[in-house]
Amino acid sequence: MRAWGLAAMFTVGTLGAAEEPFTRALPPGEFAAAGLEKLTPAERARLDALVRDFKSGALEKAKREAAAAEVRAAQAEAKAAAAAALAQAQAKTQAEKVKPAEGEGDKSLLARAKVLLTPGTKIEYTTVEGRIAGDFRGWDGRTIFTLESGQRWQVSGTDAYSTPPVKSPAVKIVPGMMGSFFMTIEGVRPRVRVLPLNTGN
Repeated sequence: MRAWGLAAMFTVGTLGAAEEPFTRALPPGEFAAAGLEKLTPAERARLDALVRDFKSGALEKAKREAAAAEVRAAQAEAKAAAAAALAQAQAKTQAEKVKPAEGEGDKSLLARAKVLLTPGTKIEYTTVEGRIAGDFRGWDGRTIFTLESGQRWQVSGTDAYSTPPVKSPAVKIVPGMMGSFFMTIEGVRPRVRVLPLNTGN
């Protein structure tokens, strides 16, 4: 019976032109039975506002708007993640286009080495091994090494090194950067930067 009375008061309140706050429209007995006397004035005002919003549909509208806002936020987050993934994939693809394939850099270096050497030397490898023809006494910026194979290599740096004569030491020449090469000489700790010289036909 009490619940019916509350419902009736709630319904009548929706029909009134000048709507009275919900807590003031309740009979004293119902007000006390619902425990509303325990509420502070601010809490009762909040309750009246909630009831008013519920009856007008504003509360339901606010719930729908909040749910829609959550959906939009989730969609925006998913869209941003997809855009970031696409940008990352495009950057990776671009990097793969720019980066030479595995072994391609070595081939390019070898090609430059072959251009620097005359066809008569027939260098078909990236590392040259051999022996210096005659005695080795060291080097400076003008030194030219002649190998027993006939290849000629000139020092390209400004460093100098001297040693007592060494008879035909073994050498190993490996490619360096920018088309240069490094020569390692048997019994000598430092390497020397060299460039191949044309021997003529």
